[in-house]
Amino acid sequence: MKTFIYALFSFICAFMIYGCDNDDDDNGNMTSQLPDNLPDVNNATFSNSTSITNNLYGPPANEIYIYEGGEVGMEPEEEIILERRTSTREVMGVICIIQNDRVYVDDILIEDTDDWLAQDDDGNLWYFGEIASNYDDEGNFEDNEGSWESGVDDALAGYWLPANPIVGQKYYQEWYEDEAEDQAEVIAIGETVTIEIGTYENCIVTKDFTLLEPDEYELKYYAPGIGLIKEEKYEDEELTEIVELIEIIEK
Repeated sequence: MKTFIYALFSFICAFMIYGCDNDDDDNGNMTSQLPDNLPDVNNATFSNSTSITNNLYGPPANEIYIYEGGEVGMEPEEEIILERRTSTREVMGVICIIQNDRVYVDDILIEDTDDWLAQDDDGNLWYFGEIASNYDDEGNFEDNEGSWESGVDDALAGYWLPANPIVGQKYYQEWYEDEAEDQAEVIAIGETVTIEIGTYENCIVTKDFTLLEPDEYELKYYAPGIGLIKEEKYEDEELTEIVELIEIIEK
């Protein structure tokens, strides 16, 4: 009987020692394993982080992009205005540009978001977080749902756009567990894409998705020297919405 009790006691001690170590860090806080496709922002160098030379990104500082979007088969009801702010924001010690994204439905502002972006020395464009202001269909402020910041509450930056995308490349754009886990996969390069304002060559196409919403994804089309020119949204493999760049305005 003593032998059995001793063996049981030893097993319990071993479980407490080794089992708990898998879930706690050195400070006793719960930790979770980071996904393999999440770029390591701590290994990136940001010597001139606000100089954005990645040719798949737009708008430049002196231009405003205007997009229209809506459900397939319907007249566009959304207008999206994209521009850079003149101010910057520091996140995790990195100076980021601020990209402002305003969404209007029937001329009523429903979303106003500042995204924080920075480029590393290898040309990768990083996404360090956002502050989102959401409004109801009458333009009344509702909440800041969707906001997050790298380095806060275990959230981490990911790639907005990689420096040299290749077909099959997969990467996380953001990591805020159970809140923001967007990923992208490069599915085509060298594509020719025609929209209302022109035809663009050597475009890349990404499939953007999140495991938090497994039945939905987006195809995004990026033109060199311009940036995002078209976006298609799918639900249950059915195309439901299209957003296209319709105008570029000089400030």
